[in-house]
Amino acid sequence: MTAAALFAALLFYATLTLWVPERWAWSLFQVGVFLLAGWRVGRARSIRPTPAAATVAVAAAWPLMQVAAGGSVAGGETWMAALDWAAFLVVFLVAKDILSGQRERHWFLGAISLGGMTVAAAAVLQDYSSAGKIFWLFPSGYTEGVLGPFVNRNQYAAWVELLLPAALYLAATERRRALYGAAAAILLGSAVAGASRAGSALAALEVFAVALALTARRAAPRRAVALWAVQFGCFAAIAIAVVGWQGLRDRLGTPGTEVLRMDAVRASLAMIQDRPWLGSGLGTWARMYPRYAGLDTGVAVNQAHNDWAQWAAEGGLPFLVVMILFAGLLCKPAFRSIYGLGVAAVLLHALVDYPMQQRPALAAWWFAMAGAVCAREAAANGAYDDVLRRTGRARRGIARADPAGL
Repeated sequence: MTAAALFAALLFYATLTLWVPERWAWSLFQVGVFLLAGWRVGRARSIRPTPAAATVAVAAAWPLMQVAAGGSVAGGETWMAALDWAAFLVVFLVAKDILSGQRERHWFLGAISLGGMTVAAAAVLQDYSSAGKIFWLFPSGYTEGVLGPFVNRNQYAAWVELLLPAALYLAATERRRALYGAAAAILLGSAVAGASRAGSALAALEVFAVALALTARRAAPRRAVALWAVQFGCFAAIAIAVVGWQGLRDRLGTPGTEVLRMDAVRASLAMIQDRPWLGSGLGTWARMYPRYAGLDTGVAVNQAHNDWAQWAAEGGLPFLVVMILFAGLLCKPAFRSIYGLGVAAVLLHALVDYPMQQRPALAAWWFAMAGAVCAREAAANGAYDDVLRRTGRARRGIARADPAGL
């Protein structure tokens, strides 16, 4: 339990300091997670490689290969990206190791749900009363759309997408349903108050997906699921009424930055065409974009607003294939776990925004939840294999149970 608590504390530290523009805040997180990994490796009896872990390892090694092959247009940026991807790999492996036990996963999911509720409540209050100051203290440079430590409403919504299914799942399966139901409602309400169009839509979709998964997997009796739906509906209606949805309504009715986004994607496709195999080097999209920009609006465009296109432009088509493979390996375990549905939601959000770029702390959360999903799947498979070995009934057609629970 100590390791799970340290891991959760590191993730929330990364969240609370996400607004800091200097690299020292993220570097402290990297040092912390590397030390935690070293401690766990020293205690580990064996290390079992998995296809998902191997895929992330390939992704982490790719920027090093780009630098070695001379494929990066800016070696310094790609070296920094290599450090970030090394941290993502370690976060994934640490999550998969620490959360391999049902008790640890249960505690971790509860901690991030309640911690997320606290940050979400503070974020909404801050949005209405701080005039753009982070935690009412630190100037952000913006006058609106500042939610807690997040200065980008879409990145905040992506963070909510990761935590919301966990809170929903616990609200349907745990004794303290009202508490976790309130946490889920506050998280959903804060996403609506933040007025992210894609984020609000995906958060609402997650509610239906969790209900579908609960019914399909029979994770809770139908009566309990129906009670959960009514209870959460009431909580969500109250939360949205309190925080307000007018900002989202106004943004839905006014034109946004679609022209810039389309030009960024078009430019990314041109970059891919010019450098299909090695890309321009991870971390170099902003340096390459001015060469391919079709518009000059005076607005700085530092991300492609489509993570998939940016991965392909910076890493080349092989890197894109690696990320697609990793996403494919996560889909089924995410649905089985239910609380991991946010992993898939963020990947969908990445089609129209950049939740995995710019703020590495947010990407670290994504890899942590991916590790939790894979930890549950490995525990379920291991428990099933143990049952087969004990009974000697390993024959085709036996339906797999869910002995790992959470």
